[in-house]
Amino acid sequence: MDLGLKDKCCLVLASSSGLGKAIAAALAAEGAKVTLFSQNAEKLRAAAEEIEEKTGTTVNFHAGSLMKADDIEKAAEAARSFGGPIWALVNNSGGPKPGTFDSFGDDAWQSAYELCLLSFIRAIRAVLPDMRAQGGGRILNSTSSSVKNPLNNLILSNTMRMGVMGLSKSLSQELGGENILVNVIGPGRIGTDRVEQMDAVRAEKTGQKVEDVVRASLASIPLGRYGKPEEYADIAAFLCSPRNTYITGQTVLVDGGLVKAY
Repeated sequence: MDLGLKDKCCLVLASSSGLGKAIAAALAAEGAKVTLFSQNAEKLRAAAEEIEEKTGTTVNFHAGSLMKADDIEKAAEAARSFGGPIWALVNNSGGPKPGTFDSFGDDAWQSAYELCLLSFIRAIRAVLPDMRAQGGGRILNSTSSSVKNPLNNLILSNTMRMGVMGLSKSLSQELGGENILVNVIGPGRIGTDRVEQMDAVRAEKTGQKVEDVVRASLASIPLGRYGKPEEYADIAAFLCSPRNTYITGQTVLVDGGLVKAY
C-alpha cells in the first residue's frame, strides 16, 4: 500500500533511538522528508545515517531539549527548512522516573509534566500554522498502554499520559473541520531499552530474577512475545499518512492483546 507520504514533511520527537527512531524509519521508507529531534547530536547523527542506509532516503536531524520551548520551535523550523510545510508531527518522549506517590515531590511532578505533556503541547503549537496553511495534517501522540490500564510503580507516567489522551481527544474535536487528524498510539511490551530497564526495575523491586519477570510478562501477552519496534512504527506511519482519512480522536494500542480493557 502506498501511504501517500512521499515528500511529506514529518517531524518526529525523541527519535534518536527506540520507538521514535523506528517511526522515523517507517516514514522515511515511504519517502517522507523526516526530521529527527532529540538531545544527543551524535546519537541523532548515527540514527539518521542508519535510517538513510536502510531506506535510501535522506534524513534530517536537529538536536535540542524537549524541556525547552525554544528548542522545540527550532526543531520545527529545521523540519520546515528541510522538507517544506510540516504535514505530520509525531510527539514522543522518554518516560519519567518509576516510583510510587510517596516517592516524589513537586520537582519530580513538574519535570514529568514538562517532559511528557508540555513538550507535546509546545510541539503542536509550533506545527499547527503549517497544517492550517496547507489545508490539513496529522498529529500522532505516542504514549503507553497505561492509558487503558495503569502500570504499577509508574504514577508519574500514568498521570501525564492520561493528560495527553485528554489533550488529543479535545484537539480532534477542535481541529477535525480543518482536516487535521489527531490520534494516540500506545505501546504494550515492545522490545526496547526502556522495556528492558523497566523489567530490571521490577525484578529488583520484587526480588526476582529478570528472566522470571520477562517470563511472567510473556505469559500475560496472548501473542506470547514482546512486540518489535517496526510493528509499532507501521501503525504509526499509517495514522500519519494521507491514507488515514477518517480516524481521529482515537487511541490505538499496539500490545499483542496485553490490555484486556474494552
